[in-house]
Amino acid sequence: MILRNLLSGLVAMGVAVATVSVAGAAPVKKPLIVAGVSEWGALARQLVGEDAHVVTLLTDPNADPHEHEATVHDAGYVALASVVLENGAGYDTWLSKLVAVSQPDVARVNVASLAGVSTGSNPHLFYSPRVAARFVEALTSTLARLRPAIDVRGRARALERELARVDVRLASIKARCGGVKVAATEDVATRLLTQAGLDVVTPKSLRLAVSNGIDPSVRPLAQALGQLSQRPAFLLNNIQTSTPLTDTMVARARALGVPLVKVTESMRGSNYVGFLNGVLDQMQTALARQGCAA
Repeated sequence: MILRNLLSGLVAMGVAVATVSVAGAAPVKKPLIVAGVSEWGALARQLVGEDAHVVTLLTDPNADPHEHEATVHDAGYVALASVVLENGAGYDTWLSKLVAVSQPDVARVNVASLAGVSTGSNPHLFYSPRVAARFVEALTSTLARLRPAIDVRGRARALERELARVDVRLASIKARCGGVKVAATEDVATRLLTQAGLDVVTPKSLRLAVSNGIDPSVRPLAQALGQLSQRPAFLLNNIQTSTPLTDTMVARARALGVPLVKVTESMRGSNYVGFLNGVLDQMQTALARQGCAA
């Protein structure tokens, strides 16, 4: 009912308004690609260049993506989309519901499906350069099928080379620092930590609970605070979402001199590879204090 009301509101606003807001002129000649989250939108924009319009619906680095509810603004873009980019794995269910109501037959790239990740697992797939490479390949194939006149293969190869260099950098960290213990307030970037061969000691049950906005039990919290006393190489903290629990972990880390690696869920900036490298820079600075990754 809520989604139908959103679409009714869009009609009441007028199709011309939605058209102008997307392209700034009518008619819209370039395909519109709509992404739920900023990372996939940024990658799509780098891939298509000026050959398509790319709109990301969630861009505020200060808002919690898990709490987002679909708006008339979102519905307007989805109704006009040629391709919709979904993260999947329960992260942007609101977007899947909008598609089902307004454009069930629209072309979609669902990243969780590409990666074989189901709902209930860590949904922050944008912190994996390997998954990102699959996304670039899938969107390239989708555009070749829908708009054969648009040739993005050259940009796709360039992006794949950039992502491969991130893989090499992670492999280097793994070779030097594999097995080094680190902590994390939640599972937002643990795919990156795992690929780097680091040992995330914080209980998984606590990390997943924080990611899903659920209060964990007392035992894993006590374990996590105790592990910080062992001074892991760093505490990775999602600064986009703050809770009394994560604030407690951050305060304990600071008191013990454990470095903080700060990450966000919504990407800051417009370059996806630069976004990942910014996190790796922080990791390597902290790891250098352990005598590795210098």
